[in-house]
Amino acid sequence: MNWKVSHEPLGSLIADAAVVFIDDAGGLMEGDRLDEELRSQISQLVHDREIKGRLGEVTVLHQWNNKPVSKVLIAGLGKADCADLSKVRHAVAVAARKAASIGVKSLGILCPSYLTKNDNAADVIQFIVEGVELGTYQHHSYKSEQNRHTLETIWLISNGIRKEAVQVGLERGQVFARASNFARFLTHEPANRLTPETFVEQIDQLAERRSLTVEVKKKAELEELGMHALLAVSQGSRYEPVMVTLSYRGAPDQDEVLGFVGKGITYDSGGIQLKKELLDIMKIDMAGAAAVLGAMDAIGALRPYINVLAVIPICENMIDGKAYHPGDVIDTFAGYTVEITHTDAEGRLILADGLAYAKSLGATKLIDVATLTGAVYTTFGNEASALMTNHVDWGQEVLQAAKVVGERIWELPMYEEYEQLMESDLADIKNFGGMGAISIQGGVFLQKFVGDTPWVHLDVTGTVISPRERGVFVKGATGSPVRTLIQLAVPSC
Repeated sequence: MNWKVSHEPLGSLIADAAVVFIDDAGGLMEGDRLDEELRSQISQLVHDREIKGRLGEVTVLHQWNNKPVSKVLIAGLGKADCADLSKVRHAVAVAARKAASIGVKSLGILCPSYLTKNDNAADVIQFIVEGVELGTYQHHSYKSEQNRHTLETIWLISNGIRKEAVQVGLERGQVFARASNFARFLTHEPANRLTPETFVEQIDQLAERRSLTVEVKKKAELEELGMHALLAVSQGSRYEPVMVTLSYRGAPDQDEVLGFVGKGITYDSGGIQLKKELLDIMKIDMAGAAAVLGAMDAIGALRPYINVLAVIPICENMIDGKAYHPGDVIDTFAGYTVEITHTDAEGRLILADGLAYAKSLGATKLIDVATLTGAVYTTFGNEASALMTNHVDWGQEVLQAAKVVGERIWELPMYEEYEQLMESDLADIKNFGGMGAISIQGGVFLQKFVGDTPWVHLDVTGTVISPRERGVFVKGATGSPVRTLIQLAVPSC
């Protein structure tokens, strides 16, 4: 997709179509002159209630008075007093997707500069760019015949917005969105194509593309390091496990290191305690790792003044004669022993080794991302991820980053009483404590392996998949919470 900027009036734009915005009160966002050129078509349609300005509504007007732009898309922003950047991004996504579906190749977008009264101008541009790049994303397929509608050129009509702000917003919007789309691509890949081996190949390519340092620990080295949690989970698979680290040193004079840890189960059968349903979508159990990789892609592109370490444990959870059993007691990299009370609570096991390893490599703040429990989906559906933390300030920083980028996260409590659920008669801790507070159990378990290091756990089971087309999401993988992770590392350029 080729992005261009114009400071000329919309009427002089040479493109297939243009997007303008309207609220539910019928107020055009800087489009009054456009309505005049359209011989009051918009105001008449508003009067007749054919255009209601509802969020997500798109009306296509044809034959624009013999102007170079032959179509105008009127995109609804919703309630007049509630328009914000997230709604603008939503509206842009729907409009851009509609434009692509009717064969538009070049599209102009009239940037509503009035938003800069309350929001940073670069943020306005960034959210518009994200809307287009995220909203028009199309998942790849392996069909012999492909039928894809693509936008080729996007014009930002940015009258009233400083050129410097436009350039900053354009760069950040592209980087944030394309990093999310990279995570979407990985999450969408079938498990027979994205195996632990091919996942490492993707990471190697990313490291080379962004000049990141990569290290891959294979089975023999994992045994020497004592990473028996990761090794145990992988025992039933024909693929050997790996522990991958990616590092970016943007502030070599600083000791602070932000640590990302992503769950990389490329397929999860549930192990001996086989899952009863949804086995066909268990390729998504590496979405946490995909999110971490997407964030590292963006960090490598933007080169912020920060040190970031990504640790990604990768394996499959499968079944054969070597698979680990319920009742086993395993060792971990951190030195704690774990009683296995459920083989489908495997994600926390590989994350335990990953978190402790990240800490040993110098991470001073930690955040792990995982499709850890179906209980989070039962609680929040596809609308929000769950957050648990051992550090109030760090937790609030993550929540604020999520709010800025428009990814919904809700905090769950970590009361001391929940620790009783994880007590074991055989080992230091067990990996599953029964049917109460299932999502919180995952957080309690992981907390054991981070000590006093500020840490946040994100359970993203519901938000990594969208069941339908809505706003910036197409049906399928969403790339959540890539943009939150990027915002933590790169709050501003």
